[in-house]
Amino acid sequence: MLIPKGYKQTEIGIIPEEWQVKKFYICFNFLSNNTFSRKNLNFIKGSIKNIHYGDILTKFSNIINIKKEKLPFINEDIIIRNTETFVNNGDIIFADTAEDYTVGKAIEVVGIENQKVVSGLHTIHCRLTNLVNFSSGWLGYYLNSKYYHDQLLPYITGIKVSSISKSSIKKTSILLPPLKEQANIVKIISDMDSLIFSIQNLINKKKAIRQGAIQELLTGKRRLQGFRGKWVKKRLGDIGFTYTGLSGKNKNDFQQGNAMYIPFLNILNNPIIDINDFEIVNVNNGEKQNKVLKGDLLFNNSSENPEEVGICSLLDDNIDNLYLNSFCFGYRLKDKNISGLYLSYYFRSNLGRMLMIKLAQGITRYNLSKSKFLSSTILLANTFEEQKAIASILFDMDKEIKSLEDKKIKYEKIKQGIMQQLLTGRIRLLD
Repeated sequence: MLIPKGYKQTEIGIIPEEWQVKKFYICFNFLSNNTFSRKNLNFIKGSIKNIHYGDILTKFSNIINIKKEKLPFINEDIIIRNTETFVNNGDIIFADTAEDYTVGKAIEVVGIENQKVVSGLHTIHCRLTNLVNFSSGWLGYYLNSKYYHDQLLPYITGIKVSSISKSSIKKTSILLPPLKEQANIVKIISDMDSLIFSIQNLINKKKAIRQGAIQELLTGKRRLQGFRGKWVKKRLGDIGFTYTGLSGKNKNDFQQGNAMYIPFLNILNNPIIDINDFEIVNVNNGEKQNKVLKGDLLFNNSSENPEEVGICSLLDDNIDNLYLNSFCFGYRLKDKNISGLYLSYYFRSNLGRMLMIKLAQGITRYNLSKSKFLSSTILLANTFEEQKAIASILFDMDKEIKSLEDKKIKYEKIKQGIMQQLLTGRIRLLD
């Protein structure tokens, strides 16, 4: 392999000539975990805080700032027998056990001046030696990069629950760019993190506003300008009818054929069906199956818990030769004065969810009785125009939230690309 000018070959790949590779055990000492039991972890205000396994897995950033984070408190009267369990700035805390790929995820700790913080259960606590220097934030990003995590993969053990040991982490290596370059890299990536974080905050704000609007508009607590009149009760069996999904199919009928069907998760995840998320099925000529038409409302009819039974989605497009998966049922309106989009939002609101939970039957698995569904009554706006206006407002809110979520995903991908280039030295930041 041709090595570019200004780069060199190392045990972990080609890196800039000015960069160093250091073994983990040279950079860090491993400290003992705390020894207090779980019964001591009282979530009350105290003078000692605890960094625990969940904090590592749920951090938006790879750097944890104790000043800003609301970590669980432990009882201030606990006697910590090993003072090494206290965390210092620059310490690294690894998650050593997980049920998924998050094993080996790490955080770098900053901002703990004048506070007592201890490392927690199911973690590996590492402290810098005096042999190396790192710019604040570099380790938080580098140790969570694919570039470093690939070194951990051969040492991760377990099937249902994965784990990694201190001895395995000791065998890994860390890239050490010049301090100034580390700081420049951290600045670029942390600016991306701040941008992504601000978008997520805006998404959360918009979702809260949407939830409030749903509760007010779908209950009639707030009426839109120009609409009056008492809302009406409608029996679902009087305004529509149900039909079943695909039946009599085996595995050979799927992944091939002349028709499409709406998968289960498309209904659960969307108030309006995503027309780019269909799957293929074979339906023979003359076969008695129910087609899904524009305006149909679709529901899942069973779940392991009642809160997830009867999630609703609307097909709002004309799609030829489209069917429904066998785990769901369809509901077709016969009253043209009812808005399907309005009902989709209604059934996904707290009002609709309370109704579905009430209708769910079962012990270990809950099913929705279609006969009881059809005999149920709902309260709704008395005119199609008001229903349409309410649904339009909620649709616009969803559209705005979806746009922000797409924007966040875009910047997350950009960030990953930037990290891959900067953390490996493929792109240099020398000034």
